[in-house]
Amino acid sequence: MQLSRLHLSVATALLGSLALAGCGGGSNANYAGSTVVGQVLMGANSPVNGNGTANVCAYGIVNGQGNPLTATVTPYLSTGTQLACVSSAANGSYSINLTSYYGPVLLQVVGGSYSYNGNTYGLNSLTSTALNLSASSSNVAGLATNASLQAMVNVGGGGTVTATISPLTTVAVARITPNSGLTMANYAASLQTIAGEFGLDSLALATAVPTAGDAYDKTLIGVDQYLATMGTTLGATHDPYGANFLNWTNLPTVSADYTTAYNTANGTSATFSFN
Repeated sequence: MQLSRLHLSVATALLGSLALAGCGGGSNANYAGSTVVGQVLMGANSPVNGNGTANVCAYGIVNGQGNPLTATVTPYLSTGTQLACVSSAANGSYSINLTSYYGPVLLQVVGGSYSYNGNTYGLNSLTSTALNLSASSSNVAGLATNASLQAMVNVGGGGTVTATISPLTTVAVARITPNSGLTMANYAASLQTIAGEFGLDSLALATAVPTAGDAYDKTLIGVDQYLATMGTTLGATHDPYGANFLNWTNLPTVSADYTTAYNTANGTSATFSFN
């Protein structure tokens, strides 16, 4: 599959981010921060609405460790001082003023709601020790979703920087081990791997948004269905919290389960074999 309509190249932006990442994070009169903008999306037609709550938060990453990050949680939970928190709008858009900060930043979304297959579901909170993927009480199908959506972005140089926050950017963050560190270089490499695994051969996942019916959108719809399935029929024998997907472990199981979910959601006969 090809990533249609996503011809944005962010390689240059990411390389610029890597150069700034060496600054280490913090505030300095000699450096100008940026305003971070983007959208929080479960799919092209599934933006995450903060409903007026400050559900999108930014955390400075220092030496790849955060302030600090709780590595026992998947994906990592930042428990340190927040740089800023804002609410995502009905269309999933957000804007965070970080003009007094420069360096790599972890973006984390906890809370809000989104629509999937015409029904509305909520993003649940993370516990301190495990990922909570409890389904909405009103959902008879048991649809569950990743409780925290995440992405990374490098802030600096003034102006505006863009970061899409989606399940795929979350997987890219979750694949970075605590030992290797949350660096922009590792995030860029992880995004490239994820794009390749899903046939989305572009690093545009960092900034682009899906268009209804394109390959990116179908992939995200497959993720929604995967999490829904993990919360019901496969939950008893596989991972009820979808952590295999987020950790990218037990790949034969993840490949088979995602293939089933993708085809169920999109009415296709595709095959995924993750490496």
